[in-house]
Amino acid sequence: MKEQRAQELLDHCRNEALRQLIGPFGLSPAMFDDIEGGNVTTQHNASQDIYAKTSEKYNRDDYDYQSAKRNKKRDAVKNGDMNSDTFTDAYTGEKAPTKRTTSSGKQGMNAELDHTVPLKQTHKEGGWMLDGEHRQALASDDKNLNYTTLENNRRKSDAPAEEALSSQHGYDETRTRPLIDDARTAIDEHLPDTQERAVYHAKEIGKTGAREFGKMGMRRAMGLLLHELVSGIFSEIKTVLNDRNHPDPLLDRLSAAIKRVATRVQNKFKDALGEFFKGGLQGFISNLLTFLINSLITTSAKVVTIIREGMHQLWDALKMMLWPPEGMSREERLRAITKSVAGLFTLGVGMLWEESLNAFLLSIPPLAPIAGFISPVITGLLTGLATALLMYAIDSLIDWMLDKGTAYLNGQIEALEGYQTLIQRTAEHIDVQFQLSSSFKASLDINEAVKHRLSDADNAMANANLAAADTRSAQDETLASLDSATRTQQEVSAKLSRLLNRSHKER
Repeated sequence: MKEQRAQELLDHCRNEALRQLIGPFGLSPAMFDDIEGGNVTTQHNASQDIYAKTSEKYNRDDYDYQSAKRNKKRDAVKNGDMNSDTFTDAYTGEKAPTKRTTSSGKQGMNAELDHTVPLKQTHKEGGWMLDGEHRQALASDDKNLNYTTLENNRRKSDAPAEEALSSQHGYDETRTRPLIDDARTAIDEHLPDTQERAVYHAKEIGKTGAREFGKMGMRRAMGLLLHELVSGIFSEIKTVLNDRNHPDPLLDRLSAAIKRVATRVQNKFKDALGEFFKGGLQGFISNLLTFLINSLITTSAKVVTIIREGMHQLWDALKMMLWPPEGMSREERLRAITKSVAGLFTLGVGMLWEESLNAFLLSIPPLAPIAGFISPVITGLLTGLATALLMYAIDSLIDWMLDKGTAYLNGQIEALEGYQTLIQRTAEHIDVQFQLSSSFKASLDINEAVKHRLSDADNAMANANLAAADTRSAQDETLASLDSATRTQQEVSAKLSRLLNRSHKER
């Protein structure tokens, strides 16, 4: 088993090194350019001024409101709130000079038109979803435009109106609060509602998910073919170098080797197609998962990469837990799941190593120009070797646990066999005892029957004695009657005799 594990370690080191160089650290830099926050802007990220697309970023030029500015000034002059000398500050209600003298001695406007709810705030709250026309309409809403002094406008800047125009900053909230409420109501009408936000996000997820599907699927397919190509080349080179006494010319052998490598790669096209769809699905899911995570927290560009690259290991682990192959033992499932999770861990560590190594190489002037190329290669090799060693450790640990478990199970089996023998013997004793109990019960039943019969015999004997006594009494009475009858007969006979004798004498 140890020799087998050692050979598996060597094979795994070679395969992992190739896979890491061709996969996450090889094809990824050319196909993926991960950014902070992922491919789809979330409201959470927008609130921190983090956007996935340049068109979503805040650009004040997109919020042109020159026409509204002219109309507002015209209305202020018409209403008497502004003239060439003074104007009414909407936030304080006080009169202030309309113009000011600049540091260069020139005349400039002191009255400035301010967005009560700042444009940058409205952009973060949902303006980033709007197109140019709707952004201009938002910026031009009259209810969000109020005149104030240059000093107040600079002090207020892009701070939220509820904070900048509060009593803590010296404003009368009975005056500023209605202005803020009107501005907020007007702004909310321009910002996208829940349904529009859902549609916007669905479109972005669909577009970026399709793009990730294609790129991830292509990378998985190309990775498989490149891995087969490189493995085949190494194998053929090894064969050619080891067989130096072959009778065929070297060029013919190399040509045959190239054909064999091409055949190996060609035979992998069907598998590559399967990898394309599998990788595409994982790319789409990782894009969606990144969006969901960034709806709560903002992920760095490196974390986005880890999510995408780790989806393969995570998918394999979940698939093994939920839909294991038919006939796979629990031991094999445990190995596969543990290895997938371990691969996800080493991949994440490898990504962090790459960033640290790149920073270290950049600090070395001669290596700085090629640091971006060297760091992924070195990190890929280290990650592959670390993964192979970790897999070997996992296999060894599981083998050790299974050996210990087997000894324990054997002891348990022996104990159970002893328990079984004891139980069998106990059952035999119980069976004998049951038979004895049955015999004793039968004897009791017989004794009870004899007892009943003796009782019946006693009753019969008592009745017979009574009958005998009655018979004897009747016999005594009969004898007495016979004696009486005999005496009577004798008396009658004596009387007859006397009568006969008298009669005879008389004759």
